[in-house]
Amino acid sequence: MRVVFSLPVLVLGILVTAGSVYCQSNEAGQPVPELEARASGYLGVWLSDINADRARALRLGEARGVEIMRVEKGSPAQEAGLKDGDVLLSYNGENIVGAQQLGRLVEETPQGRKVKLQYWRDGKAASTTVTTGARTATSFNFPIGPNFEMPDARAFGMPDIPDPMLIWKNSLLGIECESVDSQLAQYFGVKRGVLVRSVIDGSVAQKAGLKAGDVVTAIGDREVATPHDLRSYMRSDRRPVTSVLLEFTRERKPMKVIIPLPGR
Repeated sequence: MRVVFSLPVLVLGILVTAGSVYCQSNEAGQPVPELEARASGYLGVWLSDINADRARALRLGEARGVEIMRVEKGSPAQEAGLKDGDVLLSYNGENIVGAQQLGRLVEETPQGRKVKLQYWRDGKAASTTVTTGARTATSFNFPIGPNFEMPDARAFGMPDIPDPMLIWKNSLLGIECESVDSQLAQYFGVKRGVLVRSVIDGSVAQKAGLKAGDVVTAIGDREVATPHDLRSYMRSDRRPVTSVLLEFTRERKPMKVIIPLPGR
Protein backbone atom coordinates (compact mmCIF):
# COMPACT_ATOMS: atom_id res chain seq x y z
CA MET A 1 0.00 0.00 0.00
CA ARG A 2 1.30 3.49 -0.78
CA VAL A 3 -0.01 6.94 0.08
CA VAL A 4 -0.56 9.65 -2.53
CA PHE A 5 -2.50 12.92 -2.34
CA SER A 6 -5.71 14.14 -3.93
CA LEU A 7 -7.84 17.25 -3.56
CA PRO A 8 -10.70 17.13 -1.05
CA VAL A 9 -13.07 18.64 -3.63
CA LEU A 10 -14.15 17.46 -7.05
CA VAL A 11 -11.16 17.91 -9.36
CA LEU A 12 -11.98 19.86 -12.49
CA GLY A 13 -8.64 19.82 -14.25
CA ILE A 14 -5.14 18.40 -14.24
CA LEU A 15 -2.04 20.08 -15.59
CA VAL A 16 0.27 17.35 -16.84
CA THR A 17 3.83 18.45 -16.10
CA ALA A 18 7.32 17.02 -15.93
CA GLY A 19 7.61 15.08 -12.72
CA SER A 20 4.34 16.19 -11.17
CA VAL A 21 0.60 16.54 -11.58
CA TYR A 22 -0.94 19.91 -10.73
CA CYS A 23 -4.67 19.90 -9.93
CA GLN A 24 -7.09 22.78 -10.44
CA SER A 25 -9.95 22.92 -7.94
CA ASN A 26 -13.48 24.22 -8.25
CA GLU A 27 -12.99 27.21 -5.96
CA ALA A 28 -9.32 28.19 -5.93
CA GLY A 29 -8.56 27.70 -9.61
CA GLN A 30 -4.85 27.42 -8.80
CA PRO A 31 -2.45 24.43 -9.01
CA VAL A 32 -1.46 22.76 -5.77
CA PRO A 33 2.27 22.54 -4.93
CA GLU A 34 4.39 19.91 -6.64
CA LEU A 35 3.84 16.48 -5.13
CA GLU A 36 6.60 14.42 -6.71
CA ALA A 37 9.78 15.00 -8.70
CA ARG A 38 10.72 12.56 -11.45
CA ALA A 39 12.30 12.83 -14.89
CA SER A 40 8.97 12.12 -16.53
CA GLY A 41 7.19 13.39 -19.62
CA TYR A 42 5.30 16.65 -20.06
CA LEU A 43 2.54 17.69 -22.50
CA GLY A 44 1.52 21.13 -21.26
CA VAL A 45 -2.27 20.94 -21.15
CA TRP A 46 -5.00 21.74 -18.62
CA LEU A 47 -7.64 19.00 -18.63
CA SER A 48 -11.20 18.51 -17.48
CA ASP A 49 -13.15 15.27 -17.06
CA ILE A 50 -16.27 14.97 -19.24
CA ASN A 51 -19.76 14.29 -17.94
CA ALA A 52 -22.84 13.26 -19.94
CA ASP A 53 -24.03 16.84 -20.50
CA ARG A 54 -20.64 17.96 -21.78
CA ALA A 55 -20.41 14.88 -24.02
CA ARG A 56 -23.69 15.84 -25.68
CA ALA A 57 -22.48 19.39 -26.21
CA LEU A 58 -19.33 18.08 -27.88
CA ARG A 59 -21.30 15.55 -29.97
CA LEU A 60 -19.28 12.69 -28.50
CA GLY A 61 -22.18 10.27 -28.16
CA GLU A 62 -20.99 9.14 -24.71
CA ALA A 63 -18.92 10.49 -21.84
CA ARG A 64 -15.34 9.53 -22.68
CA GLY A 65 -11.90 11.09 -22.87
CA VAL A 66 -10.79 14.39 -21.31
CA GLU A 67 -11.28 17.92 -22.63
CA ILE A 68 -8.37 20.31 -23.09
CA MET A 69 -9.19 23.53 -21.27
CA ARG A 70 -5.90 25.25 -22.06
CA VAL A 71 -2.74 24.53 -24.08
CA GLU A 72 0.46 26.12 -22.79
CA LYS A 73 2.41 28.25 -25.27
CA GLY A 74 5.48 26.52 -26.64
CA SER A 75 4.47 23.19 -25.10
CA PRO A 76 4.70 19.79 -26.84
CA ALA A 77 0.89 19.78 -27.09
CA GLN A 78 0.89 23.09 -29.00
CA GLU A 79 3.68 21.92 -31.31
CA ALA A 80 1.58 18.82 -32.09
CA GLY A 81 -1.34 21.04 -33.16
CA LEU A 82 -3.64 20.45 -30.18
CA LYS A 83 -6.04 23.26 -29.29
CA ASP A 84 -8.32 24.38 -26.48
CA GLY A 85 -11.58 22.42 -26.68
CA ASP A 86 -10.05 19.26 -28.18
CA VAL A 87 -11.02 16.01 -26.44
CA LEU A 88 -8.19 13.52 -25.94
CA LEU A 89 -9.52 9.99 -26.53
CA SER A 90 -6.50 7.67 -26.43
CA TYR A 91 -2.83 7.76 -25.48
CA ASN A 92 -0.61 5.36 -27.45
CA GLY A 93 -3.65 3.14 -28.09
CA GLU A 94 -4.93 3.13 -24.49
CA ASN A 95 -8.39 4.62 -24.01
CA ILE A 96 -8.44 7.67 -21.75
CA VAL A 97 -11.03 7.40 -18.97
CA GLY A 98 -10.09 10.44 -16.89
CA ALA A 99 -7.63 13.24 -16.28
CA GLN A 100 -5.89 11.47 -13.38
CA GLN A 101 -5.31 8.38 -15.50
CA LEU A 102 -3.84 10.46 -18.35
CA GLY A 103 -1.60 12.26 -15.86
CA ARG A 104 -0.26 8.90 -14.70
CA LEU A 105 0.35 7.73 -18.28
CA VAL A 106 2.29 10.90 -19.12
CA GLU A 107 4.28 10.67 -15.89
CA GLU A 108 5.32 7.14 -16.81
CA THR A 109 6.49 8.22 -20.28
CA PRO A 110 10.15 9.30 -20.46
CA GLN A 111 11.01 12.68 -21.95
CA GLY A 112 11.62 12.76 -25.70
CA ARG A 113 9.30 9.84 -26.56
CA LYS A 114 6.90 10.06 -29.52
CA VAL A 115 3.34 9.32 -28.46
CA LYS A 116 0.28 8.91 -30.70
CA LEU A 117 -2.76 10.81 -29.46
CA GLN A 118 -6.28 10.37 -30.79
CA TYR A 119 -8.53 13.37 -30.23
CA TRP A 120 -11.98 14.73 -31.06
CA ARG A 121 -12.49 18.13 -32.71
CA ASP A 122 -15.60 19.68 -34.28
CA GLY A 123 -17.51 16.39 -34.25
CA LYS A 124 -14.73 14.34 -35.90
CA ALA A 125 -11.92 12.09 -34.66
CA ALA A 126 -8.33 12.84 -35.64
CA SER A 127 -4.85 11.85 -34.48
CA THR A 128 -1.46 13.46 -34.01
CA THR A 129 1.98 12.55 -32.70
CA VAL A 130 3.42 14.46 -29.76
CA THR A 131 6.96 14.30 -28.39
CA THR A 132 6.99 14.46 -24.61
CA GLY A 133 9.09 17.33 -23.30
CA ALA A 134 10.56 18.59 -20.05
CA ARG A 135 9.02 21.36 -18.02
CA THR A 136 11.23 24.23 -16.88
CA ALA A 137 10.72 24.96 -13.20
CA THR A 138 9.75 28.52 -12.32
CA SER A 139 11.13 30.25 -9.24
CA PHE A 140 10.00 33.46 -7.55
CA ASN A 141 12.57 35.93 -6.15
CA PHE A 142 11.20 38.69 -3.94
CA PRO A 143 13.31 41.81 -3.23
CA ILE A 144 14.46 42.29 0.35
CA GLY A 145 14.85 45.71 1.97
CA PRO A 146 13.47 48.07 4.60
CA ASN A 147 10.97 49.67 2.22
CA PHE A 148 9.72 46.46 0.67
CA GLU A 149 6.14 45.42 1.42
CA MET A 150 5.20 41.78 1.14
CA PRO A 151 2.54 41.21 -1.54
CA ASP A 152 -0.98 40.33 -0.45
CA ALA A 153 -1.15 36.52 -0.42
CA ARG A 154 -4.79 36.70 -1.52
CA ALA A 155 -3.64 37.97 -4.92
CA PHE A 156 -1.98 34.62 -5.64
CA GLY A 157 -5.07 32.50 -4.91
CA MET A 158 -4.72 30.04 -2.08
CA PRO A 159 -4.73 26.40 -3.21
CA ASP A 160 -6.80 23.68 -1.55
CA ILE A 161 -4.90 21.51 0.89
CA PRO A 162 -4.48 17.94 -0.44
CA ASP A 163 -5.91 15.03 1.56
CA PRO A 164 -4.17 11.64 1.77
CA MET A 165 -5.61 8.89 -0.44
CA LEU A 166 -4.70 5.21 -0.11
CA ILE A 167 -3.60 3.22 -3.15
CA TRP A 168 -3.49 -0.53 -2.53
CA LYS A 169 -1.23 -2.98 -4.33
CA ASN A 170 -2.67 -6.49 -4.71
CA SER A 171 0.36 -8.67 -5.41
CA LEU A 172 -1.61 -11.86 -6.12
CA LEU A 173 -3.60 -10.23 -8.93
CA GLY A 174 -0.89 -7.77 -9.91
CA ILE A 175 -2.84 -4.51 -9.74
CA GLU A 176 -2.79 -1.16 -7.96
CA CYS A 177 -6.30 -0.13 -6.96
CA GLU A 178 -8.49 2.12 -4.84
CA SER A 179 -12.09 2.25 -3.64
CA VAL A 180 -14.66 4.01 -5.83
CA ASP A 181 -16.70 6.64 -3.99
CA SER A 182 -20.31 7.56 -4.76
CA GLN A 183 -19.51 10.19 -7.42
CA LEU A 184 -16.94 8.04 -9.22
CA ALA A 185 -19.25 5.02 -8.96
CA GLN A 186 -21.93 6.93 -10.83
CA TYR A 187 -19.38 7.99 -13.44
CA PHE A 188 -18.26 4.39 -14.04
CA GLY A 189 -21.83 3.06 -13.98
CA VAL A 190 -21.53 0.93 -10.82
CA LYS A 191 -22.97 1.04 -7.29
CA ARG A 192 -19.63 0.24 -5.66
CA GLY A 193 -16.35 -1.39 -6.56
CA VAL A 194 -12.57 -1.14 -6.78
CA LEU A 195 -10.95 0.97 -9.50
CA VAL A 196 -7.89 -0.54 -11.21
CA ARG A 197 -5.33 2.30 -11.41
CA SER A 198 -2.56 0.24 -13.03
CA VAL A 199 -1.79 -3.34 -14.03
CA ILE A 200 1.65 -4.84 -13.43
CA ASP A 201 3.38 -6.26 -16.51
CA GLY A 202 3.35 -10.06 -16.61
CA SER A 203 0.78 -10.36 -13.81
CA VAL A 204 -2.23 -12.69 -13.84
CA ALA A 205 -4.46 -9.61 -14.18
CA GLN A 206 -2.66 -8.51 -17.34
CA LYS A 207 -2.79 -12.01 -18.80
CA ALA A 208 -6.55 -12.08 -18.12
CA GLY A 209 -7.02 -8.78 -19.96
CA LEU A 210 -7.66 -6.34 -17.09
CA LYS A 211 -6.79 -2.71 -17.84
CA ALA A 212 -6.44 0.57 -15.97
CA GLY A 213 -9.90 2.10 -15.66
CA ASP A 214 -11.71 -1.21 -15.07
CA VAL A 215 -13.84 -1.35 -11.90
CA VAL A 216 -13.89 -4.73 -10.11
CA THR A 217 -17.34 -5.39 -8.60
CA ALA A 218 -17.15 -9.03 -7.48
CA ILE A 219 -14.71 -11.90 -7.03
CA GLY A 220 -15.92 -15.48 -6.72
CA ASP A 221 -19.14 -15.40 -4.69
CA ARG A 222 -18.33 -12.12 -2.93
CA GLU A 223 -19.17 -8.54 -3.90
CA VAL A 224 -16.26 -6.11 -3.82
CA ALA A 225 -16.46 -2.60 -2.34
CA THR A 226 -12.90 -1.97 -1.12
CA PRO A 227 -9.37 -3.27 -1.88
CA HIS A 228 -9.55 -5.03 1.49
CA ASP A 229 -12.42 -7.18 0.14
CA LEU A 230 -10.17 -8.39 -2.68
CA ARG A 231 -7.28 -9.06 -0.32
CA SER A 232 -9.35 -10.94 2.27
CA TYR A 233 -10.98 -13.18 -0.36
CA MET A 234 -7.62 -14.01 -1.96
CA ARG A 235 -6.26 -15.05 1.43
CA SER A 236 -9.33 -16.92 2.67
CA ASP A 237 -9.99 -20.65 2.55
CA ARG A 238 -13.17 -20.00 0.55
CA ARG A 239 -11.39 -19.17 -2.66
CA PRO A 240 -10.70 -21.85 -5.28
CA VAL A 241 -7.19 -23.21 -5.56
CA THR A 242 -6.59 -22.79 -9.29
CA SER A 243 -8.86 -20.02 -10.66
CA VAL A 244 -11.63 -17.59 -9.74
CA LEU A 245 -14.36 -15.65 -11.54
CA LEU A 246 -13.79 -11.89 -11.54
CA GLU A 247 -16.62 -9.51 -12.43
CA PHE A 248 -15.79 -5.95 -13.53
CA THR A 249 -17.16 -3.00 -15.48
CA ARG A 250 -15.39 -1.45 -18.48
CA GLU A 251 -16.80 1.64 -20.19
CA ARG A 252 -20.06 1.10 -18.24
CA LYS A 253 -20.41 -2.47 -19.57
CA PRO A 254 -20.41 -5.46 -17.13
CA MET A 255 -17.81 -8.12 -18.01
CA LYS A 256 -16.50 -11.38 -16.53
CA VAL A 257 -13.17 -13.16 -16.74
CA ILE A 258 -11.53 -16.23 -15.19
CA ILE A 259 -8.37 -15.35 -13.26
CA PRO A 260 -5.80 -18.13 -12.68
CA LEU A 261 -4.51 -18.20 -9.11
CA PRO A 262 -1.24 -19.46 -7.66
CA GLY A 263 -1.40 -22.28 -5.15
CA ARG A 264 -1.61 -21.47 -1.45
